[in-house]
Amino acid sequence: MGDYLKIAVQLQSGKQVVFEDIVFSENYLLESDGILLKVGSEMPYPVEARPLDNSETITSLEFTFYTEIRNYHSVIVPDSGRWFFNSSKIVTFWRSFRELETGVDDTKLPLYIFTGRDRNTALAAGIIGENYETTYQLVEPESNRALNVHTGHIAFRIKRGTDQYPIPQRIAQQYDDRSVTEYVYYNQFAGSDHAQPWVMSIRDFSNYQRSLYLLQDVEVEASMLPIWCTWADWHSNDITSDIIVDNVKIGTELGIHNYIIDDGWFGPGLDNDYSVNLNIGDWEPDPHKIPDMVALVNDIKEHGGKPIIWCAPHAVAAGAKCYPERERLLIAEESGKPIINPTQFYSLCFMNEEARDTMADICVKFIEKWDFDGAKYDLFNWVPNVKCNNPNHHHDVTTMLEGLEMTLALIEERTRKLKPEYIVELKQNYGTPFFSRYGTMMRAGDGPFDPESNFLRTLFIQGYTPYALNDYQIIKGSETPEDTAVAIIKMLAAGIPAYSMDFKKLSVEQLDVIRLLNEWYIKHLNIFKQHRIPLDPDSAILKAEGPNFDIVFMVNGGGPIEIARDTIVVNGTYSSQLFVRSNCSEKLEQMTITVADCFGKEVDSQIYIAHAWNAVPMSVGGIVKITHI
Repeated sequence: MGDYLKIAVQLQSGKQVVFEDIVFSENYLLESDGILLKVGSEMPYPVEARPLDNSETITSLEFTFYTEIRNYHSVIVPDSGRWFFNSSKIVTFWRSFRELETGVDDTKLPLYIFTGRDRNTALAAGIIGENYETTYQLVEPESNRALNVHTGHIAFRIKRGTDQYPIPQRIAQQYDDRSVTEYVYYNQFAGSDHAQPWVMSIRDFSNYQRSLYLLQDVEVEASMLPIWCTWADWHSNDITSDIIVDNVKIGTELGIHNYIIDDGWFGPGLDNDYSVNLNIGDWEPDPHKIPDMVALVNDIKEHGGKPIIWCAPHAVAAGAKCYPERERLLIAEESGKPIINPTQFYSLCFMNEEARDTMADICVKFIEKWDFDGAKYDLFNWVPNVKCNNPNHHHDVTTMLEGLEMTLALIEERTRKLKPEYIVELKQNYGTPFFSRYGTMMRAGDGPFDPESNFLRTLFIQGYTPYALNDYQIIKGSETPEDTAVAIIKMLAAGIPAYSMDFKKLSVEQLDVIRLLNEWYIKHLNIFKQHRIPLDPDSAILKAEGPNFDIVFMVNGGGPIEIARDTIVVNGTYSSQLFVRSNCSEKLEQMTITVADCFGKEVDSQIYIAHAWNAVPMSVGGIVKITHI
């Protein structure tokens, strides 16, 4: 038997009904022990489960995929995009991956991707449905005393609805017949004719999510402009209005438009030692750091920047003045004792309407009181993924993830009414197309001094939204101008550039490079509203398609490039030679290739034969313009 599926339907009464040997691309109408199961034959394959007794409700749908074991290159497990590379080696996956969960603390894309020996996707399998708690499990090969691969197949599972949080009632009870429908995504690739880099598999999967559930991102052009943030290059205790304004003055001259006042503006930030008591939750500025928030916001705007405020609207520390008032709204045990998270603060309960209103009020305050142009919402990944049993408040939804989505939707609705062009940064732990619609950009998780992890994380986001924001990268001042250019180009290749550095530490040459690349990026901003397209399995070459020409980024090892029309090549590698040829269908036999260095200075311009492979000298961190003649 080839690849197949096992589907287990769990009911509220505790009864479980299992349907075996479901083969892809075939229609099924099955009945067993009071459950009717319909399976469609077109991808994504609709699976409808219905209890014949409509007093029953479905609490979980469990899908176990069985496929022949093969020699794969790597695996991308269900993930938010923040940690997927930690288990990408096949043997690590066999040995270490047993169970993961989509919960309020981390929303994972419900998709497994196995890459073949050509490093393109060989198999992509997942479940498309609404956004709620889900578990992921490797069933076989087992790894007990030894790794057991003799069975000849891989079995991996996606369980929709968990023991702690069953399928939300709004889904399980939305139809009179109590039917629940999910969609099976199963895409197997054989041969180079259909080769697909893993990023494009994420894009294909997420496009189905968008079309089936009518998910659309909010476009605010200002959020795509370069960003500076106070977080990475300073301790939050040391940030002051003067430091911020000094960097805004320089940054706006460098083409940086958006300025985030990050964690710690109100008191001790999370970069403090555990011995320091937090006061997060009051959302008033620390007078020693920011004596006049209105004046600071006005200063940023007067210099041409947009001020953005950091906020974790759910967070309440025991040291906050508001703690006694909000204690009854916190996630808590049955006794009413609030549950503290590892970073030593508590969380408002997303399953309670009053708590959601409180969080929305906090976010509205930043506009009404201080006139901020945007907000960064953070730390939902630190919400304890436990059941709230607080006896002091009522729950009007049945899962915490459902409550988080309602919270972000309410915040988005209320703030967007006040400022239609409000900039909102979210983080990939609460990503996927279901959450990206509540922000205007999605940031990669923290990756200071780790440009490769930052690149991969941003690239994962780029799989489902072009509004992918790099984590704030640091340039120290000791790098060469070429190093500086390569670092920035690697950000531009995957998403919106973001910086956290004291510009006064940088050399004039470094500042010139930053200015040049930011201005070049802004000049072509309309092109970057589209998805980047990887041209090789490792995304070492990525293309952005414009109306009249293409932009191609080379990063890491780069590689030879085939172009179909006029192209700008941006060299984010340390290679000094470009191998390029044109396969342009028009009868254009020659092309002019102009090479500029990292300062934008033209260093070479020659005519080459279009349809032959050409070895073109290029500058590290430079830009190459290719025009057909």
